[in-house]
Amino acid sequence: MITKEIPAGNIKVVSINGHDIELDVERRDTAGDWFYWCFQGKFPEKGIYRFHFVEGSRVGTRGPAVSRDGGKNWSWLCPHLHESDRDFEFTCQEEGEELLFCQAMQYLQRDWERFLAEFSTHPALLPGTLCRSRKGREVEMLTIREASPQYSLLLTSRHHAGEMMATHAMEGFLRAVLADDSFGRTFRQHIAVFAVPFVDKDGVEEGDQGKNRIPHDHARDYQLPGLYPETAALRALLLREKPAFVLDLHCPWLRGVPNETSYMVGIGIPQMDREMERFADYLEAEQVPQAPYFKRDNIPFGSSWNTAQNYTQGRTIRHYAATLPFVRNTQAIEIPFANFGAVTVDRNAMLAYGASIARAACRYLLSSPGIQPPESDTAGQ
Repeated sequence: MITKEIPAGNIKVVSINGHDIELDVERRDTAGDWFYWCFQGKFPEKGIYRFHFVEGSRVGTRGPAVSRDGGKNWSWLCPHLHESDRDFEFTCQEEGEELLFCQAMQYLQRDWERFLAEFSTHPALLPGTLCRSRKGREVEMLTIREASPQYSLLLTSRHHAGEMMATHAMEGFLRAVLADDSFGRTFRQHIAVFAVPFVDKDGVEEGDQGKNRIPHDHARDYQLPGLYPETAALRALLLREKPAFVLDLHCPWLRGVPNETSYMVGIGIPQMDREMERFADYLEAEQVPQAPYFKRDNIPFGSSWNTAQNYTQGRTIRHYAATLPFVRNTQAIEIPFANFGAVTVDRNAMLAYGASIARAACRYLLSSPGIQPPESDTAGQ
């Protein structure tokens, strides 16, 4: 009835007693606890099926995400507040129903390929490969470039494999940049983009937790010698392309403060923290009602979890980029899995949020003298 033999599958069946199922996640090479899971369920008879995770917080604030078409489209099983962090129920209406269940709305290589196919004839779009993973997979990189732009921007997601909502937002960013409208044309005229959607490509496709890999994960691999070909290739890309802005997209923990807001994370370097404040002003000004961002939710270095202790395993792409003289700003944005405060988010909301990040990044980079930022005529849509 339950299988993990699907793309990005991760589940451990503890017991099945009729319609009552006990589950756990596979940590694999993750040190400590984490919460990612994804499985296929087949239901032989009608009725209510009760799922219980035997350990830890595993179910988000809107319950699991479900797909009835093999992962192409996702919705929340509980679109309003789901109280339990270990349990959910599914009501099977027809014998033989088959669904995918996931901790949040999955985003895999197949989704990226659908996005690329939609824009395959766009003259500014250059799909390519950053490198090959340790297991031989192609690690995708997309370049968007026209003429001779003044600036370039590096955009990354999935340094931690399970943080899929960040990649939906990345797609929204790229869609806004590729759009045939005044904003898209202005952006492409002045700014080139290098986008890497799956930094931990093997972990994404195989359904690893990704977070806190032993001895350290991709997000803590920006020192020498590194462990992963993806981070080595990103270091080389930074030195070759010299982006002015490095923007790394993440997702936080499942529930609670501060994990139900989107926020940026201070780095403890005065110049970069000042630039975070400037960029945050633009991002708040460009906020959308589907996924509202508020500058007040940012976490300065030295507060909450954002302390030196959090980086003892190794340095992040932000810490590395901050040492490079051509990088004006390097930031991480944490993007909740299911809700921005009281607002429930889905794929469309993430696309809108990504577009707002693109507008803010454009206004931020084009705030130099002699360059007129584009009008925010799409804000709030």
